[in-house]
Amino acid sequence: MRLIPGRGSRRTSVIVALAAFTLALPASVASIAATSPTAKPYDARAITVTSGAPDASSAEGVVDGSGATTNPGWTAASSAGPIAVRRVTGVSGPFTAKTAMELSRTATGSGTGGWALGLAPLRSPQTFFAAGKVYRMEAWVRDTRASGASIGMLLANGNYGHRPADAAVYGKYTDAAWHLITRTFVATAPGWADTSVYLALPASGAFSFQVTGLSVKQYAAALPAKIDTTPERLISFAGKAGTAPSAAQWNHETGGNGWGNEELQTYTKSTDNAALTGAGKLALTARRQTVRGTDGITRDFTSARLTTEGKVTVRAGSYVEAEIVAPVGAGVWPAFWTVGVNSRTVGWPAGGELDIFEGWGATPTLAHSAMHLAKAGAPKVDMPYGWGEAGGTTNLGESLDARPHRYGVYFDRNVVRFYIDRKPTMTVWAADAISAGRTWPFGGDQFLVLNVAVAKGTNPATVSLPKTMTVGDIAVHEGGTPF
Repeated sequence: MRLIPGRGSRRTSVIVALAAFTLALPASVASIAATSPTAKPYDARAITVTSGAPDASSAEGVVDGSGATTNPGWTAASSAGPIAVRRVTGVSGPFTAKTAMELSRTATGSGTGGWALGLAPLRSPQTFFAAGKVYRMEAWVRDTRASGASIGMLLANGNYGHRPADAAVYGKYTDAAWHLITRTFVATAPGWADTSVYLALPASGAFSFQVTGLSVKQYAAALPAKIDTTPERLISFAGKAGTAPSAAQWNHETGGNGWGNEELQTYTKSTDNAALTGAGKLALTARRQTVRGTDGITRDFTSARLTTEGKVTVRAGSYVEAEIVAPVGAGVWPAFWTVGVNSRTVGWPAGGELDIFEGWGATPTLAHSAMHLAKAGAPKVDMPYGWGEAGGTTNLGESLDARPHRYGVYFDRNVVRFYIDRKPTMTVWAADAISAGRTWPFGGDQFLVLNVAVAKGTNPATVSLPKTMTVGDIAVHEGGTPF
């Protein structure tokens, strides 16, 4: 979903990406064929985060993350020629280690392959990881060829299984300097005996990476405070059935310009598309209607898109949630999201976007969340954390229209955390985003958006309409989460 049409697409390849369910990599990171994570839907019975602070016994999980010993136990494999693994001495950089591990493949030894990986062993991963605990993995990485090839860091065995968390971080560099990559995550399962730090390497061609300071530890990450208050703001949909939502709170965005995503509907102000139910809910309905929009574009579908821009602002440091029954069926794309209040000035995605909930009608049990933020130094380049990110896709175990679910997000200058039914799903920390070359706009305020789109690629002859998203009161809690 896009705030300002015509300034670049938010998800131009959404249909292809969802069909493949591949990891949504940053825009600056090349895809890595078979070594890239394939996202699995998050279980709606989310784990409980027990504490943001490490246990007193917290220790280093990596056996030898810098090649300090002569036998550090690192290995590598590839489907396109052998990978050399060697210990390098005499290194220097913004760290204390004097050694590093080098993983390389020569041009003569390379070919066109499907995967390449390096593995660094962990200490007792079966007991090191505990579901609900917060950890941080990090490494200093150097591309000695300054090639711009991609390297990723995650947790898995050599068959890309036995993962205590789905979190991953990728980087690519066009200089030979040392770069710190980090990823903070919540473990969702214990480790297995063969769980390792998995380095996703270029599947084809020559490369040479040096890695030092590879580390996995429990981490005292910033988490939302628990507050015991009533909402500072409650956006109500009370009113007579068939009437429009409050103009003091909501704007109608209208037109059929595609909205940066090649959407097929015209958004209107009609109560056919956005109306109160008379039972304290808002109904947003996509219909099969041929209408010429306010922008002169004629479409065969109508729907509604509402924003609180300039009327209701959600402050940084707040938790916002709504109870939603979402429509399902091929082509239907319902969403509840926020956009930075400064986006008209700084542009998208520099102002930030938080997709609290998105449905994709052809996958009726899956609820999605995403974040859109700009590449550092390039405010118009989107580097999202998408549906394939750890926790970005949740399998509810039932259709999205079976009953209401609460969808929420907390955001501030340190962390963004998404929730379904008040259980955490995806969490992203500012320090990780910044180390990966992103900006972090979520220390600023946001406004709300609700819409139901008809997605690009929908067959007009077969799509089943009308489809309605029903939204209950939207609650805003400032200072933390009320649970």
